[in-house]
Amino acid sequence: MLRNKLIFGLVSTALLLSPIAAHANEPVRLDGKMVDGRVFMPLRAAGDGIGAETTWNQKSQTATVKKDGKILQAKLGQFVKLFNNRVYIQFREFNETFFETDTIGWNPNGLVADSQHIIVDLKPLTKDEALKLVSDSISMKKERQQFLIETKDSGVRQDMIYWEGFDKFKVTYYAEWNDGKDNYYASTITVKMKKSGDKWILSSFNYHKGWMLPPH
Repeated sequence: MLRNKLIFGLVSTALLLSPIAAHANEPVRLDGKMVDGRVFMPLRAAGDGIGAETTWNQKSQTATVKKDGKILQAKLGQFVKLFNNRVYIQFREFNETFFETDTIGWNPNGLVADSQHIIVDLKPLTKDEALKLVSDSISMKKERQQFLIETKDSGVRQDMIYWEGFDKFKVTYYAEWNDGKDNYYASTITVKMKKSGDKWILSSFNYHKGWMLPPH
Protein backbone atom coordinates (compact mmCIF):
# COMPACT_ATOMS: atom_id res chain seq x y z
CA MET A 1 0.00 0.00 0.00
CA LEU A 2 1.38 3.40 -0.93
CA ARG A 3 1.50 6.03 1.78
CA ASN A 4 3.05 8.68 -0.47
CA LYS A 5 1.75 8.70 -4.01
CA LEU A 6 3.20 10.70 -6.89
CA ILE A 7 1.19 10.52 -10.10
CA PHE A 8 2.70 12.28 -13.11
CA GLY A 9 1.09 14.74 -15.53
CA LEU A 10 -0.37 18.25 -15.45
CA VAL A 11 -3.30 19.70 -13.61
CA SER A 12 -4.83 23.19 -13.57
CA THR A 13 -5.21 25.67 -10.73
CA ALA A 14 -8.92 24.90 -10.75
CA LEU A 15 -8.04 22.49 -7.96
CA LEU A 16 -8.39 25.38 -5.54
CA LEU A 17 -12.15 25.50 -5.26
CA SER A 18 -14.24 26.46 -2.25
CA PRO A 19 -13.97 23.93 0.58
CA ILE A 20 -16.84 21.61 1.46
CA ALA A 21 -17.53 21.22 5.14
CA ALA A 22 -18.24 17.80 6.62
CA HIS A 23 -19.90 16.96 9.90
CA ALA A 24 -17.77 15.12 12.43
CA ASN A 25 -18.25 11.36 12.54
CA GLU A 26 -20.34 11.36 9.36
CA PRO A 27 -19.03 10.01 6.03
CA VAL A 28 -18.09 12.59 3.41
CA ARG A 29 -20.60 12.45 0.55
CA LEU A 30 -19.37 13.26 -2.95
CA ASP A 31 -20.55 12.95 -6.54
CA GLY A 32 -18.07 10.94 -8.56
CA LYS A 33 -17.37 9.50 -11.98
CA MET A 34 -16.61 6.03 -13.30
CA VAL A 35 -13.64 5.82 -15.69
CA ASP A 36 -12.46 2.48 -17.09
CA GLY A 37 -14.15 0.64 -14.25
CA ARG A 38 -12.55 2.82 -11.56
CA VAL A 39 -14.28 5.27 -9.22
CA PHE A 40 -13.02 8.86 -9.16
CA MET A 41 -14.02 11.74 -6.88
CA PRO A 42 -13.14 15.47 -6.65
CA LEU A 43 -9.76 15.72 -4.93
CA ARG A 44 -10.12 19.11 -3.23
CA ALA A 45 -13.64 18.32 -1.96
CA ALA A 46 -12.46 14.97 -0.62
CA GLY A 47 -9.51 16.56 1.16
CA ASP A 48 -11.60 19.31 2.72
CA GLY A 49 -14.27 16.79 3.65
CA ILE A 50 -11.93 14.71 5.81
CA GLY A 51 -10.31 17.76 7.39
CA ALA A 52 -7.03 17.45 5.50
CA GLU A 53 -4.72 20.26 4.40
CA THR A 54 -4.69 20.63 0.62
CA THR A 55 -2.09 22.82 -1.12
CA TRP A 56 -1.15 23.57 -4.73
CA ASN A 57 2.37 24.07 -6.09
CA GLN A 58 2.07 26.06 -9.30
CA LYS A 59 5.68 25.47 -10.32
CA SER A 60 5.57 21.69 -10.10
CA GLN A 61 1.83 21.50 -10.87
CA THR A 62 1.37 19.25 -7.85
CA ALA A 63 -1.48 18.97 -5.36
CA THR A 64 -0.55 17.78 -1.88
CA VAL A 65 -3.02 16.48 0.69
CA LYS A 66 -1.83 16.01 4.28
CA LYS A 67 -3.63 14.51 7.27
CA ASP A 68 -2.34 12.93 10.47
CA GLY A 69 1.17 12.55 9.09
CA LYS A 70 0.04 10.90 5.86
CA ILE A 71 0.67 12.55 2.49
CA LEU A 72 -0.91 12.18 -0.94
CA GLN A 73 0.81 13.98 -3.83
CA ALA A 74 -1.11 13.92 -7.10
CA LYS A 75 -0.60 14.95 -10.71
CA LEU A 76 -2.68 14.19 -13.74
CA GLY A 77 -2.14 10.56 -14.77
CA GLN A 78 -3.34 7.06 -14.04
CA PHE A 79 -4.95 7.87 -10.71
CA VAL A 80 -5.91 11.50 -11.36
CA LYS A 81 -8.23 12.87 -14.05
CA LEU A 82 -9.42 16.34 -15.01
CA PHE A 83 -13.15 16.95 -15.62
CA ASN A 84 -14.52 20.44 -16.28
CA ASN A 85 -11.45 22.04 -14.72
CA ARG A 86 -11.78 19.97 -11.55
CA VAL A 87 -9.19 17.45 -10.40
CA TYR A 88 -10.52 13.98 -9.60
CA ILE A 89 -8.63 11.31 -7.66
CA GLN A 90 -9.25 7.59 -7.71
CA PHE A 91 -11.39 6.76 -4.67
CA ARG A 92 -9.44 3.65 -3.68
CA GLU A 93 -6.04 5.38 -3.83
CA PHE A 94 -7.25 8.26 -1.69
CA ASN A 95 -9.09 6.10 0.83
CA GLU A 96 -6.23 3.63 1.24
CA THR A 97 -3.81 6.51 1.83
CA PHE A 98 -5.75 8.05 4.70
CA PHE A 99 -7.99 5.19 5.92
CA GLU A 100 -6.11 1.99 5.19
CA THR A 101 -8.24 -0.18 7.48
CA ASP A 102 -11.54 0.82 5.83
CA THR A 103 -13.51 -1.69 3.79
CA ILE A 104 -14.52 -0.42 0.37
CA GLY A 105 -17.94 -1.47 -0.86
CA TRP A 106 -19.95 -1.22 -4.08
CA ASN A 107 -23.75 -1.08 -4.39
CA PRO A 108 -24.67 -1.89 -8.02
CA ASN A 109 -28.37 -1.07 -7.54
CA GLY A 110 -27.56 2.36 -6.13
CA LEU A 111 -24.34 3.02 -8.12
CA VAL A 112 -22.59 3.99 -4.89
CA ALA A 113 -19.05 3.23 -3.75
CA ASP A 114 -18.33 3.67 -0.07
CA SER A 115 -16.07 3.18 2.90
CA GLN A 116 -16.49 4.04 6.55
CA HIS A 117 -15.35 7.61 5.83
CA ILE A 118 -16.38 8.42 2.24
CA ILE A 119 -19.45 7.81 0.10
CA VAL A 120 -19.19 8.40 -3.66
CA ASP A 121 -22.41 8.64 -5.67
CA LEU A 122 -22.02 7.72 -9.35
CA LYS A 123 -25.63 7.86 -10.51
CA PRO A 124 -26.05 9.76 -13.81
CA LEU A 125 -29.37 11.18 -12.53
CA THR A 126 -30.56 12.41 -9.16
CA LYS A 127 -33.62 10.74 -7.62
CA ASP A 128 -35.78 13.74 -8.51
CA GLU A 129 -34.52 13.75 -12.10
CA ALA A 130 -35.18 10.02 -12.51
CA LEU A 131 -38.68 10.23 -11.02
CA LYS A 132 -39.58 13.19 -13.23
CA LEU A 133 -38.43 11.34 -16.35
CA VAL A 134 -40.57 8.36 -15.42
CA SER A 135 -43.58 10.49 -14.49
CA ASP A 136 -43.43 12.34 -17.81
CA SER A 137 -43.06 9.06 -19.73
CA ILE A 138 -46.12 7.35 -18.17
CA SER A 139 -48.36 10.35 -17.49
CA MET A 140 -50.83 9.42 -20.24
CA LYS A 141 -51.18 5.75 -19.36
CA LYS A 142 -54.62 4.89 -17.99
CA GLU A 143 -53.13 2.50 -15.43
CA ARG A 144 -51.08 5.38 -14.02
CA GLN A 145 -54.20 7.52 -13.70
CA GLN A 146 -56.04 4.63 -12.04
CA PHE A 147 -53.15 4.12 -9.60
CA LEU A 148 -53.15 7.81 -8.60
CA ILE A 149 -56.91 7.90 -8.07
CA GLU A 150 -57.10 4.66 -6.10
CA THR A 151 -54.10 5.34 -3.88
CA LYS A 152 -54.51 9.08 -3.24
CA ASP A 153 -55.37 8.46 0.41
CA SER A 154 -52.89 5.62 0.86
CA GLY A 155 -51.15 5.47 4.21
CA VAL A 156 -48.35 3.30 2.80
CA ARG A 157 -46.61 4.52 -0.32
CA GLN A 158 -43.09 4.02 -1.64
CA ASP A 159 -41.15 5.12 -4.71
CA MET A 160 -38.02 3.00 -5.23
CA ILE A 161 -35.24 3.33 -7.81
CA TYR A 162 -32.92 0.52 -8.87
CA TRP A 163 -30.05 1.10 -11.30
CA GLU A 164 -29.08 -1.59 -13.81
CA GLY A 165 -25.76 -0.23 -14.97
CA PHE A 166 -25.30 3.40 -16.01
CA ASP A 167 -27.75 3.39 -18.91
CA LYS A 168 -30.79 1.64 -17.40
CA PHE A 169 -32.89 2.05 -14.29
CA LYS A 170 -36.14 0.78 -12.82
CA VAL A 171 -38.69 2.65 -10.73
CA THR A 172 -41.28 0.85 -8.60
CA TYR A 173 -44.30 2.69 -7.21
CA TYR A 174 -46.00 0.74 -4.41
CA ALA A 175 -49.08 1.63 -2.37
CA GLU A 176 -51.48 -0.08 0.02
CA TRP A 177 -55.06 1.22 0.11
CA ASN A 178 -58.71 0.36 0.69
CA ASP A 179 -61.83 1.12 -1.32
CA GLY A 180 -63.90 2.28 1.63
CA LYS A 181 -65.78 -1.02 1.73
CA ASP A 182 -63.31 -2.89 3.92
CA ASN A 183 -61.50 -4.26 0.86
CA TYR A 184 -57.73 -3.82 1.03
CA TYR A 185 -55.35 -3.81 -1.93
CA ALA A 186 -51.68 -3.45 -2.82
CA SER A 187 -50.93 -1.77 -6.15
CA THR A 188 -47.58 -1.69 -7.93
CA ILE A 189 -46.34 0.08 -11.03
CA THR A 190 -42.95 -0.98 -12.36
CA VAL A 191 -41.30 1.17 -15.01
CA LYS A 192 -38.00 0.57 -16.79
CA MET A 193 -36.08 3.32 -18.58
CA LYS A 194 -33.04 3.08 -20.81
CA LYS A 195 -30.74 5.59 -22.40
CA SER A 196 -30.80 5.94 -26.18
CA GLY A 197 -28.25 8.44 -27.39
CA ASP A 198 -28.71 11.55 -25.26
CA LYS A 199 -32.27 10.71 -24.24
CA TRP A 200 -33.91 8.45 -21.69
CA ILE A 201 -36.80 6.42 -23.11
CA LEU A 202 -39.45 4.11 -21.69
CA SER A 203 -38.57 0.44 -22.22
CA SER A 204 -41.29 -1.31 -20.20
CA PHE A 205 -44.36 -0.60 -18.08
CA ASN A 206 -46.25 -2.97 -15.78
CA TYR A 207 -49.21 -2.41 -13.45
CA HIS A 208 -50.46 -4.89 -10.87
CA LYS A 209 -53.24 -4.68 -8.29
CA GLY A 210 -53.80 -7.47 -5.77
CA TRP A 211 -56.03 -8.10 -2.77
CA MET A 212 -54.37 -8.10 0.64
CA LEU A 213 -55.37 -8.95 4.21
CA PRO A 214 -56.61 -6.02 6.33
CA PRO A 215 -53.99 -4.44 8.57
CA HIS A 216 -53.98 -5.66 12.18
